[in-house]
Amino acid sequence: EKAWAISLKPSLVYDMEGDFNRHKSRFNANNARVELLAGIVYYIKGSSGRHHATRVKEYDQTEVDNLNASVNSLRDQLLDSRKQTEEAIGRAGMLQKQLAECQSKKPVIETVIEKAKTLESIVTFRQGSSKVDVSQLPNVERIASYMNRHPESKVVIKGYSSPEGSIEVNERIACARAESVKSILMKKYRIAASRITAEGQGIGDMFSAPDWNRVCICTLQENK
Repeated sequence: EKAWAISLKPSLVYDMEGDFNRHKSRFNANNARVELLAGIVYYIKGSSGRHHATRVKEYDQTEVDNLNASVNSLRDQLLDSRKQTEEAIGRAGMLQKQLAECQSKKPVIETVIEKAKTLESIVTFRQGSSKVDVSQLPNVERIASYMNRHPESKVVIKGYSSPEGSIEVNERIACARAESVKSILMKKYRIAASRITAEGQGIGDMFSAPDWNRVCICTLQENK
């Protein structure tokens, strides 16, 4: 394929001007001349990289349909990407708004009150007696078992009496009952005295029946 070419264009020119007989034709050799146009031609390269025109590749309808389908698929993907981008921008705006609201809120100070565990055990007594009956020993052992399992626990023993008799006697019996339970905890179960508080409370009124107030109420405490 050549980019350069020589062009030769011959022509026969008739002189149709001037005076002439209207009844005669000027198309004759006397009124004609021969011309020759010569030149050099350069063919500029096209988009195909060639200096001359080339035929376009022919595609059948199946190829065209496949190309159109590919183009449409790419368009759909582009639309989906734009939609996802818009949704992401929307979510980001919402999160920024929520963050601003959280930052503008005053901190809430929550006060947690730590409560101590409490467990009560009641030891009953006979009238006028400060001795712990055999039937009441399980209630004392219940206290000792808990204190052995929980070394940080302590117990407060409060002794009471029923209203029979004088106030002085009832106060002495109430105190003796508390000390009796304390003594069993210390001697039989090896509970340290520093963990036991024994107090006489005099005549009790916790229960409606007077006889029921001949008791020691043992309250166990252990901080969490």
